[in-house]
Formats: sequence, C-alpha cells, structure tokens
Amino acid sequence: MKRISIFIMLLALLAGAVSAKSVKKIARVKKTVVSTRADLDKGVEAYSNEDLSTALNYIDKYVKGNPDDAYGWAYLAAIKSDLDQPGDALEAMERARECKIDPSDTYMLNWIHYTRSTIHLQLKDTISAIEDLNMALRFDDKDFDCYVRRGNLYRKLHRYDEAMVDYGYMVQLNPKFVEGYLGIGTIADSQGKRKDAIKAYSMAIKLEPELADPYAMRATDYYNDWDYEKATKDVISALERDKDNARALYVLRHLKKADFKTVEKLFKAKAKKTGDPTWLDIIK
Repeated sequence: MKRISIFIMLLALLAGAVSAKSVKKIARVKKTVVSTRADLDKGVEAYSNEDLSTALNYIDKYVKGNPDDAYGWAYLAAIKSDLDQPGDALEAMERARECKIDPSDTYMLNWIHYTRSTIHLQLKDTISAIEDLNMALRFDDKDFDCYVRRGNLYRKLHRYDEAMVDYGYMVQLNPKFVEGYLGIGTIADSQGKRKDAIKAYSMAIKLEPELADPYAMRATDYYNDWDYEKATKDVISALERDKDNARALYVLRHLKKADFKTVEKLFKAKAKKTGDPTWLDIIK
C-alpha cells in the first residue's frame, strides 16, 4: 500500500523563515536614548505605526546628522528591509554594527541581530540568518520569535533534531502555541515517529478545535498506520471546517482506494446526521 508523505502536504506550512504567524519585532529602545533626539523619536514612532515613508524621511535625516549612532542605522536597516531593499538594508545594518552600542541594551542588540536575519533571508542566505538568530538569542534566550524562525529554518534544512529542540522551546514558552505542536508533529513524521506526531496534532486540535489542518495532518498518520476508520473520521472533521481543504482531500483520495467501504459508511452516516446530501458528493 502506498504511504503518504507528510511533506507533500505541508509545502506551505511552517515553511522557511517567513512563517504565517511571524510577528514583526519592534525594538524596545530605552526612552532616555530616543527622547533626546527628535528626528529619531519621530522616525521610530512612524515605524512602529508602519508608516514607512514618514519613518524613512525622519531616520534618513537623523543618520546624516548622527553618522556614529548605531540606533539610527539599525532603524534605517529595518525600514529598508520592510521596503524590500535588502541590499541597502544590509549596508545600513553593517554601519550600525560598526558604531558603539551600549552593551547593557540587550533589547536593541537582540533586535539588531533578529532584523539582520530578516535581511539575510531576503537575500536567500539561510546560514547567515541562522547565525544572526544564534546571536540574537545570546542577548535574549527567551525570544519566542527567534525560536519560531530558527526552528522553521532548521526544518527546511532537514536539521530535524535541532528543529525539534526549538519547537520544544516554543511550546515551553507558550504552551498554547498551536504552530509549535504542528511543527513537532511534522518533525516526528520526518523521523518515522507517527505516534509522537499523532500526540502533537491531537494537542493542536485540543487547543484550536476549529482548525482544519491538524485533523488532516493526523489523518495522514492514521492512514499510514492502516487505521482507515480514524483517518476517515479526521478527514470528515477537517472538511467540516473547510470543505476545500487540500490536505484532507488528498488523504481522502488515498482512503477511497484503500478502503472505500469504510469511507462510504462514514460519509453516509455524516450525510444522514447532518441532513446534508452533499457529503456523498465528496466521495463520488
């Protein structure tokens, strides 16, 4: 019986560095630094409000008058990155790193390296991005966003053991982080540990029962364990939440070939219970 590869179904999920759930990080610069510099203050405020054009005007003006200030260059790099100008962004970040930075300002140091990882990813330099994240975590070893990004990058590079450690940190820092459990599940699948994967997907379902993907992903493992009844039930649960769910429909095609009798029985029961005959159309 042909087995289903979990990775065929997960091309868009938890991919690389730009996670669908990634959070834009804004440096928490000390007020004593920002409040004494009007242009920098206004630029940071505009950047925080995602007004990039205004932010660029103020920060560009500031760095011209203060070329030795790391904070100004770092914000200019972040703005250029958000404007999809990674070459200019990296140049500005290198200028920031050449300047003196208060070693006690760990928030800024962490943010600089995280932002630099973003720039390196825009330049498709995954290894340098990971090195940046390693440095960022030296200044804040509880930085949730760093673990999310680095874990996804490790997974992309098939460095599964390292990815699993980072996903573990994710759920340790935020036990309700569904994507962390989905990541753990995908890594467990890649290592052939389907029982561990099922546990991880089950936790994701417990936390977010209205999401379709965890059911579809768990259905894959049940199918690969020849438990076609549980796999079909999970497919139905996924389609209840999203009738166009590609992952669930993919598993269903294999289930129909493997055990159409079970699939037909469960879909007929669903149609009868809901009074919705379109459930039978799905398996035609």
